[in-house]
Amino acid sequence: MDDVNETYGIARCSTNKQDVQYEITELVKRGVPKENIFIEYITGKADLSNRTELDKLFKIVKPGISKIVATDITRVARNPKTFYEIMEFVENNKLCLEIGTLKADCRNDELDIMTSTMLQVLSIFASFDLKMKVFQIKLGLKNAVAKGTRLGRPIITKKDLENNPKFLKYYYQMKNKQITVVEMTRLLNLSSRSSTYRWLKIFEDKN
Repeated sequence: MDDVNETYGIARCSTNKQDVQYEITELVKRGVPKENIFIEYITGKADLSNRTELDKLFKIVKPGISKIVATDITRVARNPKTFYEIMEFVENNKLCLEIGTLKADCRNDELDIMTSTMLQVLSIFASFDLKMKVFQIKLGLKNAVAKGTRLGRPIITKKDLENNPKFLKYYYQMKNKQITVVEMTRLLNLSSRSSTYRWLKIFEDKN
């Protein structure tokens, strides 16, 4: 039976606006202690040199003992080169890598060739899937432009804000120092404080 203290999880999302809770829940169900889950907010096509959380994990695993778990291959990497480097690290350090229902256990023996091949093929599909999504997005944008659709962030006017009860509520709370600009940004579901300041400037414009 695997040592629970030496079972680690990888959870990854492209941005911190995405929810990794599903991954965390699944990893815990698979026997990973919550405190042993490493969460990354980075694109799956990133090089291994940019995977800071994964690097932290690699520095604490114990050769011949530790197991690393991920819910599916896209959470590990969407870049075949990066995935190959990860597999190489797992094999060289005699670790166990469990992805979904596939387990590459190198703790006692060399990596099974069939499992290795299957994982490499899946990493290629993951990369292809990402490229197709990017292609579809670009195609959609191109078609939208051709139809005359205006791209970019929507134009907000002072009148829009004056008729926005949610904005007015948090604006006056902020002015009365009941909430901060950071809290106002979160409550309005805006992407950043710069967006909040932009809205404030529009609303407070005397012209």
